[in-house]
Amino acid sequence: MPKRRDKGEERAIAVRRLDLLLAAARAERAGGRPELADRYGVLALAVAQKYQTGLEPRHKQQLCRKCGAVAGAETRRVRVVAGRIVTTCLRCGAVRRQPLEPRRSPPSP
Repeated sequence: MPKRRDKGEERAIAVRRLDLLLAAARAERAGGRPELADRYGVLALAVAQKYQTGLEPRHKQQLCRKCGAVAGAETRRVRVVAGRIVTTCLRCGAVRRQPLEPRRSPPSP
């Protein structure tokens, strides 16, 4: 009988791969190779989706969820509108809205 897959271990490996891919993407973006950086971004999104790990908040800020572009000054526009941080991808036009302040829990009686 074949050995069962350890999904927890697979997800841990996937998270480490995400860190490596996004670090490489940042290095390529800084090194002047944005197309390779974007390819790493697309691969990182594919790994996160396949292993259902999601992206950490710091990773979400670096990537466009629609096209996989790695964030840089030439690939996104950031504005503050009505108490939200609005990030627009300049490659595909995707918009990400994030509250400026975290939600507060209601006061307890």
